[in-house]
Amino acid sequence: MLKLIMALSRINKISKIHPVEKILLSIFPIIVIGFCQRAIPIIGNIMVFIILHLICENNKKIVVKFTLGITIFAAISSITFVFDYGLNYSVIILLKSLSAGLCLSFFSLTTAIDDVLLILSKNNYLRDICDIAKSMERFILLIDEEWRILYNSIKSRGGFDGVKLKIENTGKMTGLLFINTMHRWKNIKDGIDSRGYKGYMPYLNKDFNFSYLRFGGICIYLLGLSTLIYINI
Repeated sequence: MLKLIMALSRINKISKIHPVEKILLSIFPIIVIGFCQRAIPIIGNIMVFIILHLICENNKKIVVKFTLGITIFAAISSITFVFDYGLNYSVIILLKSLSAGLCLSFFSLTTAIDDVLLILSKNNYLRDICDIAKSMERFILLIDEEWRILYNSIKSRGGFDGVKLKIENTGKMTGLLFINTMHRWKNIKDGIDSRGYKGYMPYLNKDFNFSYLRFGGICIYLLGLSTLIYINI
């Protein structure tokens, strides 16, 4: 799914919009809502991002899977909160998780990681961090690829048919995944060195569509959301 998300982020209908606008729209609501203790502002943000997903025609299956994954994890983690803080507090946590899932899925499906790294790499203090992030991206893709190969190989031989086989083969698959990934990383390093790697990643310039009107609208929305959270209306 990781490769699919990265591919969809490059061909999304708003992929040309400046990453700063999408970062402001997607990440800041998560931070602001983190201080919210009422349901109405969170539900409002959820509705806004559902509409944005529909407008951008994002892949519904990925959005639902991404959002439900975060929400289910939060639900399991917050079971004890029901006894300590009450049901209302747990519901707020679930709504925050649902809102965060929609925000992050919107950002992931509309903004390529290379676009974000391109913008951040223009700052000399962040360039090394961007280079590390770029290397980690390739490494994560390798792990995902190796996992799929191993999983499909074991599954095709009936390695997950029983509970005992699932436990045994999952442990074996994890060990092989670690070993194979280390071997692949050595091949990547040799490939980078053979191409004359100078210690930094080159980034191709890209023209983004930045709109002050759109940026102002995002700021107004964030201000309105903050006002709704901090003022009981």
